[in-house]
Amino acid sequence: MKQKLLFVLYVSFLFSATLAEDKEKRSTVCYGDLGCFSTGGAFTSLYRPVNLSPQSPASINARFLLFTQENSQNKAYQLLNANNFDSIQTSNFQSSRKTKVISHGFIENGFADWMMQMKDELLKFDDYNVILLDWGGGSKPPYTQATANTRVVGAELAKLIRVLMDKTSARAEDFHLIGHSLGAHICGYAGERTQNLGRISGLDPADPYFQYTDTTVRLDPSDAKFVDIMHTNGASILTLGYGMRQPCGHVDYYPNEGLNQPGCDANPVTKLLTEGDIYEGGKQIVACSHLRAHHYFTESINSRCPFNGYKCNSYADFERGLCLPCSGGNCGYMGFHADKTKPPAGKTHVKYFLDTGKVAPYCRYHYQIDVQFGQLGSKSEKGTLYMNLIGSNGQLGEHQLNTDVLEVQPGHTYGFMVTSTHDIGDLSQMTFRWELDSHWYNPLTWSLLSTHAIQIDTVDIVNGETNKKKRFCGFNAGVQNSVTRTFQDSC
Repeated sequence: MKQKLLFVLYVSFLFSATLAEDKEKRSTVCYGDLGCFSTGGAFTSLYRPVNLSPQSPASINARFLLFTQENSQNKAYQLLNANNFDSIQTSNFQSSRKTKVISHGFIENGFADWMMQMKDELLKFDDYNVILLDWGGGSKPPYTQATANTRVVGAELAKLIRVLMDKTSARAEDFHLIGHSLGAHICGYAGERTQNLGRISGLDPADPYFQYTDTTVRLDPSDAKFVDIMHTNGASILTLGYGMRQPCGHVDYYPNEGLNQPGCDANPVTKLLTEGDIYEGGKQIVACSHLRAHHYFTESINSRCPFNGYKCNSYADFERGLCLPCSGGNCGYMGFHADKTKPPAGKTHVKYFLDTGKVAPYCRYHYQIDVQFGQLGSKSEKGTLYMNLIGSNGQLGEHQLNTDVLEVQPGHTYGFMVTSTHDIGDLSQMTFRWELDSHWYNPLTWSLLSTHAIQIDTVDIVNGETNKKKRFCGFNAGVQNSVTRTFQDSC
């Protein structure tokens, strides 16, 4: 029943435009120096069943709100108008500074709390020109119309960049466009029109009407010299996944596999109480994972924790601890500092994986753990493994290594990934215990009738952020069911 309801909602979502509007397929509208916009060609496809022409610039009323360290307060913005050079000349815009442009998505405007918070973190980090792009007049329902409007907004952004370059000697390489959801594709359209644009950061680019379309329709690596993407909500739209799963950047980061984010399955009542108002709480209920992208990016700007991402073939390999350490160029930095690690020229869609926490601060330190079990006189056992790491900066706290019941085979090595809220430092001890997978209907698993133990030979631990390695030797030490054992002998 739930799946049927979601399907009905999805169909209603796709066909929210009127039949009259749908007749606009393969039409063309022209808006002065912004050019003409056709609904034909690549803009008509299986992935765009309802295709509308964008509304006029006057109707959308895109505005560009400038903030600098001289006017950083939320209400102290200065409006930049590409058609009025005086608005630029009398503003605090300086071509000697790098410029960050932030764009929102569907049903939002340029005064969204997250945009103001990101602006504040940027100005805290460095002396930037920060421009908030407000296209609230064109981001309203139906979604199909807002989707079409992104093309005009992207053209207007490109025009402003061009004027700033012509009139103030600003350089295209110094512009960094940051867009969430539909805003990510707006940045793509602007980049398509701006030669040598420096960077675009796509924060969970919108899926419906963009995923699997031609590159002229969506954000792609050709839109800037460097395009970094964060995927946080790539689950099916039938299960309320709003973001693209398809890689579309030079680098693509998939935190927590990029489908849904931890902490986003909280009780709806809890979300409403946590957010403090019905509007924000409602957004968190229906789009929590989608919104996490801009939360992660904002945190990453001034975070001491580096948001390390690990180059890997799949999230499953990452979870098994197969993608650490960072040596050999295996690491990137998700979020603001993604440009510290760029792939070789011509290389695109490089995938990085990482885990985050359920609540802010979200960044985590990663530890790869490889446990080699002894085989002298032991037999296979099924159970759940737990470990604690103790170092110069504190301890991890007991952490469950395996989610599903694991059958430990003597002589085999198993890899795990664990995360910590802090860098534990130089490791000095580790503790290990395990719980037998016992069932009342199977006497062979009753711990009262026989002794169940597994042997620890060696444990190798790698700090994913620092690449520091530590090996503990158990020398085939036996660990009985439900007993915690401490190891501090280095090999």
